[in-house]
Amino acid sequence: MSDAGVITEFETCGDGRLARVTLQNAKRANCLSTALINDLRDTFVALAEDDTLRVAVLTGAGERSFIAGADLNELGTADPDAARAFITALQTMHQAIRDLPVPVIARINGACFGAGLETAASCDLRIASDNAKLGMPEVVIDIPSVIEAALFPRLIGWGRTAWLLYRGDPIDAATALDWGLVEKVTSLDTLDDAVDELARVIGRNGATGIRLQKKLMRDWERMSLDDGVAAGIESLTEAYRSGDPTGFIAAYRREKSV
Repeated sequence: MSDAGVITEFETCGDGRLARVTLQNAKRANCLSTALINDLRDTFVALAEDDTLRVAVLTGAGERSFIAGADLNELGTADPDAARAFITALQTMHQAIRDLPVPVIARINGACFGAGLETAASCDLRIASDNAKLGMPEVVIDIPSVIEAALFPRLIGWGRTAWLLYRGDPIDAATALDWGLVEKVTSLDTLDDAVDELARVIGRNGATGIRLQKKLMRDWERMSLDDGVAAGIESLTEAYRSGDPTGFIAAYRREKSV
């Protein structure tokens, strides 16, 4: 029986909680089997119901790998129907990550390939260790990169997306930072400090404002510029309807003496 699974730990963060979600499959470089995909999806679906949640961190166990890709034991014996079922489950998992009402930080510790890089792209922010390698090797095994690979042009542009998807070999963390595929690179020894600093900054911000900001950013992905601006007006109105920006404004003015 496999001892692989997903562990979620909670900490106090601001006036709410931070969730640390760790994929536990280090013996197999945290590769994603159907069982792990379903566990991770269910984890994020459950977290979405937590009104105290302020931010989440997603990572893989060990120092060698974030997620090294899909489980080739499954894909290597799949027929078309099984391949469709696998990739559909994976997309549903990514959707659960993207639909979490609060920001998700990918803590990229090592190998981040294929389904792993798509999972990182599904997160809102990405911090990588300087030993990380990121790539999309699907064409090497004669399949295309699909589902959340569609996010890459928004992150890094069409040319760099083509470089990743057509070549199939990985880039290093420094290149990923230069391209905008990750937001920060640090040593493995200081990776947790960098992730924690970002999580704490997000966590101390207003809970209503952060949740509305995440929703608005997701809306902007599918909206025209004019519709996005209009949606922003509604979002600000909702902040005053359901939150307490006046209290935050007063505290901010006291702190900054403005």
